[in-house]
Amino acid sequence: MSDDDLYIGPTALSPAPRDPTKLADLMAKWVVVPLVVLLVAIVLVFYVFFSSAVVDGQSMMPTLNNGDYLLITHGANTLNRGDIVVTSVLEKTGPVELVKRVIALPGDTIEIKDDVAWVNGIAEPQRGQFVSTGFSVSRGAYVVPPGYVYVMGDNRPISEDSRYLGPVPLSGLKGRAVLVFAPVTRFKLVH
Repeated sequence: MSDDDLYIGPTALSPAPRDPTKLADLMAKWVVVPLVVLLVAIVLVFYVFFSSAVVDGQSMMPTLNNGDYLLITHGANTLNRGDIVVTSVLEKTGPVELVKRVIALPGDTIEIKDDVAWVNGIAEPQRGQFVSTGFSVSRGAYVVPPGYVYVMGDNRPISEDSRYLGPVPLSGLKGRAVLVFAPVTRFKLVH
């Protein structure tokens, strides 16, 4: 008998050698697979089903703050009054993305009285809009043309919106805001 034949098995002083394949299997099961699933979920959420936008300015306060990151749908197939949308408008320096609230839909008659929108003769619902008592804007009755929507910011005294730019085309809507996802302290559904 040789020394190799006398091996009895592990003892307290010499544990059995570790099987490196079991460690790799555990790493794959508990670390790699969840990371891959998370990566796929992130790609699906931010590139396939939704996209993102950043609020730039204070025209949507108190609903949205400057620097809020929004999760938005691709396009805006079905819109309701009160939805918050991201739209692209052409300014002197080129296209600019704006985040605004849909106030009136195609065919609606809108009138602005002291920064409050009256749609089809009914005052818009109160959503916490800032309305200035000292400096307000009024506009006569206007029918929103087919293929367009009338948008306004919630912070009426400083919002550059349809009162000045006119209605925005549905084809220019990037999407409807559904969620503030950053900063985390502001995480909330958008209403």
